[in-house]
Amino acid sequence: MSESELKKPCLVQTPQGFSVSYKERFLYSKYAPQKAILTTIEKIDILPGTLILGCSPALFYGIPELLKKIPENCFLIGCEFDKELYDFSNNILTTNEIKLFEDSRFLFLPPDELNNLPYLVSGQTNKLESKNDIYYNKMPPIGTFKRAIRIDFSAGTQFNSAAFDDLSFAVTNSIATFWKNRLTLTQFGRKYSQNLFKNIKNLPHTVPINNYFNSVGKSIIVFGAGESTDDGIKNIKAERDSYYIICADTAMIPLLKNGITPDAVFLEEAQNVISKAFIHPERTNKKIHYFAGLTSIPQLYNFVQPEQISYFTTMYTKAAFLDDLLKKNLLPPQNQPFGSVGLTALWYALKFRKDESVPIYIYGLDFCYSAGITHTKGALAHKQRLSVANRLNPAVNYSAAYVNAYKVNGKYGKTMFTTKALHNYSVLLNYFFKSEKNVYDSAKTGLETIFEKRQPEVNVISTHAENSTSAESKVSSKYPPEFSSEIAAYFEQEQSALIQLRDILTGNTKIPQTEADELIKKIAAPREYLYLHFPDGQQFSMELSFLKRIRTSIDFFLKVLN
Repeated sequence: MSESELKKPCLVQTPQGFSVSYKERFLYSKYAPQKAILTTIEKIDILPGTLILGCSPALFYGIPELLKKIPENCFLIGCEFDKELYDFSNNILTTNEIKLFEDSRFLFLPPDELNNLPYLVSGQTNKLESKNDIYYNKMPPIGTFKRAIRIDFSAGTQFNSAAFDDLSFAVTNSIATFWKNRLTLTQFGRKYSQNLFKNIKNLPHTVPINNYFNSVGKSIIVFGAGESTDDGIKNIKAERDSYYIICADTAMIPLLKNGITPDAVFLEEAQNVISKAFIHPERTNKKIHYFAGLTSIPQLYNFVQPEQISYFTTMYTKAAFLDDLLKKNLLPPQNQPFGSVGLTALWYALKFRKDESVPIYIYGLDFCYSAGITHTKGALAHKQRLSVANRLNPAVNYSAAYVNAYKVNGKYGKTMFTTKALHNYSVLLNYFFKSEKNVYDSAKTGLETIFEKRQPEVNVISTHAENSTSAESKVSSKYPPEFSSEIAAYFEQEQSALIQLRDILTGNTKIPQTEADELIKKIAAPREYLYLHFPDGQQFSMELSFLKRIRTSIDFFLKVLN
């Protein structure tokens, strides 16, 4: 037998059944192969709605016993990263008399599908690396799982221990993120959809955001509302005209109060409270251009001139009605739902610069704060503290450092405070922008970033002559005239569909019940905006209570669409 054959997985007879020998290791005990895993299965307590990651199942010992034990809404996925072991186990599976592959609660994934698993459980099928319906069709509906647990079925996990650790973390995090997003949609989903439709109505009168792509040759500075923005204002004030300045909504007034008019202001907040961040006489200054998410407050359209606005699309959920808008080319460019408008501003700063030779400097994306200070001076949160300050309630906000917050080491070893949400934004910053070139962290406070620390340099212009052209000269083109008609046709189609659905639900149409049920599904299911804000709105249901709530939503959205 050759050396390569000796290194392949092979069965080994033991006093109490078969073990597996692979790479000079036994994957089960040499004396009682099944004992350890059966003891684990016997003692384990599994809650309903659990996704079980069965790592390195090898000979599938313990899996039939586990499947008999698991409660409702549970699912077991066999995971194997080693190709040799997978082929060996898959051969065992397809010839095994217990026929595990026929069990609707069990799926054995090959190594090249495991990276898709976090996306499968959260419904982010647009991120899948492949399209194998054999696996997708067997998975339970999105929202089935409340948690994930990992069970190691053999010592085969030792060959790829880090990969199994990463998979377990990613799947657990994906499920948690799904439910966090569901909570957000329950609270704000209807508001997002309401704002989306209202802003789409205004879209034809604004400037396409695409006009700004690859248009800025000046050095770019991105301001968030963190306390390091104070230093940034001082550093660039004397040379303001040397930079193209982008800021988050709540950083606009601090800049204006210091005589710095931003070129671009980014807005994503859906609630009206953010309106206070625009109460400034300079807000209508034609030098300021506003970039707003379609789910942000529609009132922006009333605060400034339409030609000062460009919209972008934050994909706040995976939904058929959004896919329909995309197919009809009625949505502006899309971006990830970062959760932080500062990250969104940086995302588009990268698209605005002429090329990678144009440097981008960031201030105020701190995602932590000093004791007593949460935002830059003059930001909305700071102004609100000042407005209620008195001897017993000072303007400094020390409670923010000790309620739902924890200490961290910031830049240069400074003690700072952060929260889980803020820390997650920092993780997103480092993850999504890690490969970007010529991006610099100019802040002296905040959490550490992956970017090189460097202060803004004056008059750094891209080497190509045409790159010195500022974005203002690039925005003359508007949406085509027919765009308004296309949007009007879409709204008319939606109103007609909702009226038809309302008539069916209220019994105003004389059609057979079977036909009525099919029409309800056909009209309501792909219009998730009617129900995505329901606590159980992760998927459409024909239950009577669900349909009654949809009936109420119809009246609300007919007013929005009209």
